Amino acid sequence: MDSNSKKYKETEKSQSVGEEAVLYQPKSNLDAEIQDDFWDEIPEQVKQLIEISLKQSNQGLGKPHSQIMAEARKKYNLT
Repeated sequence: MDSNSKKYKETEKSQSVGEEAVLYQPKSNLDAEIQDDFWDEIPEQVKQLIEISLKQSNQGLGKPHSQIMAEARKKYNLT
């Protein structure tokens, strides 16, 4: 076995161990990591727009998803 094959096997082994460790993390930890990573990576302007949208939603402005889907189905003759 040459050195490249050994390196590949070691890398493959370490990745599978890392993946296994993820399998045993509580779901809440994984969700928190995903949310933190996503929020930290989006531009500041997008964050501000999301916050504005959430405030509008909390104030009752906007339409429920079911209503939007019903309007789209009617408009585009979808079943």
